[in-house]
Amino acid sequence: MKLKLLIVATIVTLLLTGCSMGVEVNERAFVQLMGIERENEIYYVSMQVYKSESGTPEPDVSKANTITAKGEGTTIHEAISAAELTLGKKAFLGHIKMLVVGNGIKNPADELALFLDGSVSPSCPVAYSDDPAAVIETLPEEGSFSAEQILALADSSASQGKTVFTSVAELASSTGELDVAAALPVVAAGDKTVTFEGVTLAHKNGVRGRLDERETLGAKLLLNQFETGDIITVPVEVDGKRATVFVTSACTKLDAEMSGGLAVNAEIKLKMSVAENPYGIKPALVEKAARQQISESSMAAYSAAVHENLCDIFGVKKLVRRYCPERYNDYCNAERSYLAGSTLNLKVKSEM
Repeated sequence: MKLKLLIVATIVTLLLTGCSMGVEVNERAFVQLMGIERENEIYYVSMQVYKSESGTPEPDVSKANTITAKGEGTTIHEAISAAELTLGKKAFLGHIKMLVVGNGIKNPADELALFLDGSVSPSCPVAYSDDPAAVIETLPEEGSFSAEQILALADSSASQGKTVFTSVAELASSTGELDVAAALPVVAAGDKTVTFEGVTLAHKNGVRGRLDERETLGAKLLLNQFETGDIITVPVEVDGKRATVFVTSACTKLDAEMSGGLAVNAEIKLKMSVAENPYGIKPALVEKAARQQISESSMAAYSAAVHENLCDIFGVKKLVRRYCPERYNDYCNAERSYLAGSTLNLKVKSEM
């Protein structure tokens, strides 16, 4: 019995050493954030790496926990390998908290295929930045991982309707097999700060267009991304008097119909509460003004993405396939024309 226990203990000890594929834990570089961009046929990769001093992936929050490394190459894999040379360690991608893509990523579905082989979780968030390296190099002096802080900022911005959430799998699927588009949150780095605001539109041939904060609120609702615990602040004005409303719940249903042209029907159901009403405006008038504001934001989001940029971020193609299967081939043969001429029939309902 004691011999069996000794054998089991030995096996457990070996497993806990972190040996995998011949690479020890202390020989790995645990990548927390990665930025990818391309210029003149060259890929540039930036990595934010956990600086392991204990040989384990657990941080000492009393110290700075991250360092950065860069690499370049004619492929993303070559660029990662170049960054590994500067680190002197094999990059482990299983801990990546967010991918940040930049200019020159022309076909996300193909170029991000490297990250869909099981190395990175398909649910890993992905964002866009004009300068991915600057975001990756924004490091805290001490405390938790910068990656965790950035994720917290992304979650907070999304919960307030200032940006949206998109995963690597969703981006690759939308710009690949679905051949439509995806909304990517925009992240920017300032003086030791990172901000999320607005979205850009990713499609099969790169990224284009931006939705501002007002349009992004409408995009979040049309994408039905309102989560439990989200609170969106909506300032309103009635006869020159101002008030503020909180949206505490939202659910959106979409369908499509084709009788000649294409019509997308959307119904958004909201729960709201008055946050500030210093002028004592009647609650019914405040509610009506908030509904109007949200309706305008949603219409503006649809117009900017679909009409102006012909980017199907709202799943119009899937709606046609589901609700108008007999016209699906017609739609696919003239998708850009149908998107440009489509109408959005929107109903916004609310309760206080």
